[in-house]
Amino acid sequence: MNVAIFLDEVNEFNGPLMFIPGSHKQGVLEAAHDTSTTSYPLWVTSHENIEKLVNHGGIVAPKGPAGSMILFHGCLVHASTSNLSPWNRVSVYLSLCAVSNHSAASSARLHRAPRLHAIRTLPDDCLLKHYDVRFLGKTARLPKSSRVR
Repeated sequence: MNVAIFLDEVNEFNGPLMFIPGSHKQGVLEAAHDTSTTSYPLWVTSHENIEKLVNHGGIVAPKGPAGSMILFHGCLVHASTSNLSPWNRVSVYLSLCAVSNHSAASSARLHRAPRLHAIRTLPDDCLLKHYDVRFLGKTARLPKSSRVR
């Protein structure tokens, strides 16, 4: 699962993320690393695949104010163009998968935590009581001011 959180407003002019609806239903598509057109390795699929998928599902570009969030399947074909506007388009992207599915080579291009850990759930009352939480080797405590009353 992928998560995109807009830290700036995303509009049609500042290079929004684009999706091909329904493309995730095709499963994992044949792809290759493009190491020549960007400053980091980028997974790409063929123009023929893109043309077939777009002819079937079209293209959408979700837009929204800062704080908006998109959740999308890891196999959903997505891309963005350059931002040619005067407005920033900063987003945080999280890619979540089983730790056993991690590929260090393919995610080396991304800013990421130095170690991978499985997600642990907390008890249902975690916002009402004190629970120590281990995060990147340190113990943290949820501050009282952030708890739901």
